[in-house]
Amino acid sequence: MKETIEFKKDIIFKTTIQEISLLNVTHEYKVLDDVIEGEFTVSGEYKMTEASVKHEDFFYNIPFAIALGSRIKHETVNLVMDDYTYEIDKDILHLKIKLGMHYEEVKEELQEETKIEEEHDEIDSIEEMLDEIEEPEENEQEKIEVKEEIGEFSKKFNMPDNYITYKIHIMKNEETIDTIAMKYNIKLDDLKEYNKEEVYSIGDKIVIPYFKNEE
Repeated sequence: MKETIEFKKDIIFKTTIQEISLLNVTHEYKVLDDVIEGEFTVSGEYKMTEASVKHEDFFYNIPFAIALGSRIKHETVNLVMDDYTYEIDKDILHLKIKLGMHYEEVKEELQEETKIEEEHDEIDSIEEMLDEIEEPEENEQEKIEVKEEIGEFSKKFNMPDNYITYKIHIMKNEETIDTIAMKYNIKLDDLKEYNKEEVYSIGDKIVIPYFKNEE
């Protein structure tokens, strides 16, 4: 993939600019977690007045930053100079710089897997708490408090007491809650007990429960 990114930068000189006789624009950059940080180096020569014989040197460093989205594979990013133009206004050099950003995209299914893994981690913590509640507690009050805390997690994910493990299904085009129940060979009422929405859309995450009596 390639994107063209345009920057507009103004450089104020210490004197008036009559003519730019030489102009070079280069860039350096580094890719961080979610942003590209870089710097343009602008250098060259110019004349202060039309009658000037001597050409003055100039040199400027201009920082820039580009935000990176989750769909971009950061390790594949490559920035190249596509083009640059300029205009002069008294003592100001107006620069337009175009960078070409080449990269590969993260596959859509990998993005979905990342989201599902995050949900897995949160629900796994509920499993651990449920395991703890099955073991004898020396202090009855502590046992009650832990049960109450688990209850709050269970309400969030609509999980009944006989829950043991689960699977996440992403609803696709033309699927319904009924066809999903048939696909996973689960009772429709059991599936609805874990998923309290009345209307489901493409991309919704459906919890597929497995019960203790299925072991």
